[in-house]
Formats: sequence, C-alpha cells, structure tokens
Amino acid sequence: MIYLENVTKSFGNRELLKINKLEISDGEKVGIVGKNGAGKSTLLNIISSRINPDSGKVSVQGSVGYIEQISNEESVLSGGEKEKRAIMRELGKRTDVLLADEPSSNLDIDSINYLIKKLNEYQGTLLLISHDRNLLDSVCTQIIEIENGEVNKYLGNYTKYKETKTGEIEFKESEYLKYVREKSRLESAIQVSKNSSKSMKKTPSRMGNSEARLHKREAENKREKLEGHTKALESRLEKLDQPDRPIHELPVYMRVPESQVIRAKIVISGENVNIKFNEKVILKNAKFNILSNRITALVGKNGAGKTSLINKILSNDENIIVSGQAKIGYFSQDLSILDNEETVFQNVMKDAIQSEVTVRNILANLNIKGNEAYKKVGVLSGGERVKVSIAKLLVSDYNVLILDEPTNFLDIPSIEALEKLLREYKGTILLVTHDKTLINNIAQNLLIIEDKNIVEFEGNLEKYQEYKEKKKLVNKANLENDKLLLSMKISEIISKLSIEKDEGKRNELEQMYKKLIEKKNKLL
Repeated sequence: MIYLENVTKSFGNRELLKINKLEISDGEKVGIVGKNGAGKSTLLNIISSRINPDSGKVSVQGSVGYIEQISNEESVLSGGEKEKRAIMRELGKRTDVLLADEPSSNLDIDSINYLIKKLNEYQGTLLLISHDRNLLDSVCTQIIEIENGEVNKYLGNYTKYKETKTGEIEFKESEYLKYVREKSRLESAIQVSKNSSKSMKKTPSRMGNSEARLHKREAENKREKLEGHTKALESRLEKLDQPDRPIHELPVYMRVPESQVIRAKIVISGENVNIKFNEKVILKNAKFNILSNRITALVGKNGAGKTSLINKILSNDENIIVSGQAKIGYFSQDLSILDNEETVFQNVMKDAIQSEVTVRNILANLNIKGNEAYKKVGVLSGGERVKVSIAKLLVSDYNVLILDEPTNFLDIPSIEALEKLLREYKGTILLVTHDKTLINNIAQNLLIIEDKNIVEFEGNLEKYQEYKEKKKLVNKANLENDKLLLSMKISEIISKLSIEKDEGKRNELEQMYKKLIEKKNKLL
C-alpha cells in the first residue's frame, strides 16, 4: 500500500529524513515512534502528499484519510470534543489508508478506550503516531522507529518493540565489553613482548669470539621474533573494530532532609467537597484522603472536576485539610514556575536542596545534557520546558507534588524517563494524567471521580478494573440468586392460589403475587 525508496527531506542545513526503503502492506497497523523533532509528522505529510520529499520515490495505493494533530473545528468545543469529531469524520470516510497524528491527545481514558475499539475495527492500513504506549500496544502489529533520520521496522506492538530494543542494547553492551577485554589483553601482551625484548641479556665478556658471535646471533633471532610478535599484536590492535559505547542512564539518588519527611499518614483530606460549574453539579458532598509518601493518581472523564479539585486543594478550601508538614509544589500547563530569562540550570538550581550532581543527573535522564543546560528557558520548545519544570519541582524542598497532565508535549523516551524519576521521588505525588500505562506502572492509589463522587482505591487502574469485574460477577451471581428466590416464592404462591378456597386469603395471595412479579421485572 505504501512504498518509499531513497527518500530524503531536509529543513535548512538539517537532514531530517533519509529513508533507503520502507514498505507497508495492506491491512498493517503500524505505530511510528521517535523523539520529538525526529520527523514523525514529516513522514506522514510526505505519505499524504502534503509536502514533497527533496528526493526519492513515494507510492501510495488507494484513498488516504488523515487525523491531524490539531483539528480546526468550532472554537466552542473542548480539545477532546474536537479530537473525537475529527476521528469520527475520518473513520467515516472508509479510506484505504488512515494516517493518525496523536489522535489521543486531549482524550480522557474512556474516550481513548473507544478510540482503540474503532481503530481495531478499521479494515484498512493504519499509520499511527502516538506517545500513548497503551494505545500503541492495543492497536499496532508493527512499530516504525525514526532515529537519526533513518527508519527501522519492528514486528509486534510497542511492548514487543521495547523488548527487542532492550535485547539490542544488551547485545551492544556485550560486544563492547568483548572489545574492551580484547583491547586490554592485546595491550598487555604488547607490553610484555616489548619488555622481553629490552631485557634480553647482552653477550657476557668472558665468552670467546666464536661463542660470542653465536650468542649474539641467537639473541638477534630471538629479538627479531619478539619484535615480529609485537608488530603482529600491534597490527591486531589497530585492526580491532571498536563498537559504539552504549549510553547508560546516570543513577539518581534524591536525598530527603529529615525536616521534609511527612510523619502523618494522611497528608490531604476532604469532607463534603462540592464543585459546581455554570450551575452544573460536578462534585456533591465528596470526601477523599491522600496518603503521604505514596503516588496517587486522580482519574476521571474530561470535565469531571479534576483540575477544579486541585484548585480547591491549592486555595485552602474550608472543606479540605492539608497537613501542616506539607509543602506543595504544583506543575500546571502554564509552566509559570520558570524564568524565561534564566538558563535551564539556573532555573533548576535556584531552590534546589539536591546536590549539583543529582540535578545534572536528573536533567541528563530527561535528555537535557551538556550545553543544553545553559540555554535560556525562553528559547526552549514546549516539551523541553515541561521537562525543566518537572526537574525543578523534583529537586526543590517540596514534599508534596501535584502534577496536572505532566506528559503533555513529551515524547515516549521522555515519558519513560519521567516515570523512572517519579518512582525515585521520596515524597507524596498526586498525579493527573490520561496515560494509562504511566498510571499502571507507578500509581499506588487511585482517586476516581465518577457520579459526582470520589472513589478511593488502593492499587492501579489494572487492579481497579479487575476489582470492578469481580464485583460485577459477584453482583451478577447475587442477582441470579435473588431471581431464583423470587421465582421459588412466585411458584409457591401460584400453588397456594390453585388450592385456596377462602376469598379473603386468595386476595392476599394475589397481592403478594403482584408485588413479587413487580420485583422480578425490576431485576430483569
């Protein structure tokens, strides 16, 4: 369906794409991954003929639909509603090829699940750019990775791709260690050979002329052999192929001063919390507890009141109690904690209680390395600013972090790095995100906003779904038992009615029969 050969695309002096060959067959569902700026959207734009490559051949069979990253719908709609309309419009066209650029952005978890269902039902060829690992796992049968302008294709979903990449990294590490060991062995052997040549004894003075000449000749022969051996070893060392050294993530150790540790079990609690928006009731007499030194995910549909609840916590609402030991750091989408005129390093170090080494390691884990740390924040992209904001919060003296959609604008490597850092953090985290994989990987507790109430659950989303399924089965079993008991009672009354002669008792039995039938109908 899609064929690219010798395709290149440059912007200014930078060659963004250099694709030797890429083939995508009919019906394949392919996820496209890579760092921000790697050329993912450019690839889709070339395939859709929105932009032309600088060179090469592009062939696409059949009609093409395109779910854009930003859809230009009516401004009165929310981001999620715009996204859903764009998705349904393109799916409704029944095209042969569907290109989707971040279709899950702005969608809540329920809407993402619906999107997964619709994409799995789609019969054509799908190319999907997404930073949502759950979406890539649930839909894709192949993954294309764009790295340094080149494309590599992997069979399987995102998890399988990660396993393969991990295997590749382990193989590279093994090859590099082999090289280091062989290099060290050759260098030692060369040194031994040179030392042996130098330490050869000179002809003793007591020897006669003929003996001395023989000794000298033997010594020269030995020296020549040693020099030949040394040269052979040096030649092997020169020809030794040096593989690329694997890049290891730097370890992060965040210390917690004794004064910052929260001793109370509950750090934030709410009772009779009410939220209205334009007369619409969002929360009614809700209550909740956030446990200290744990990661709690706050989940719910778009418009359920997650950000409103956060605002109530931050504004010291009378129905919400915050522990006196808590010092709250807040990550919001406006990134207001950053000073645009200062460098990345200056911003992060300003209120840091962690060491400079820890700060640099955290930035390096977020792929802000070397001179990148000395750029002014004002020139950074949205994703880079998000990473700097999070780094600043992690190293400051806050012991409670409230993170509202921290993965927006981040590519998958950055999300995975953030995941690792949040696990390492020693304080309390309240996390708002629609990233199901992130929640399942790090959340220890859930606050679920549903039906104008807050449900507390110990565990992640996966565990919560299991709990709901078990509860559904138990309820179903209880319902079947109730139906069976009612059927038995109804049968018993029918039997009594068939033999009862007294009119008054017959009327009583008929009333009981009607009530039991009404109950049974409600259960059906």
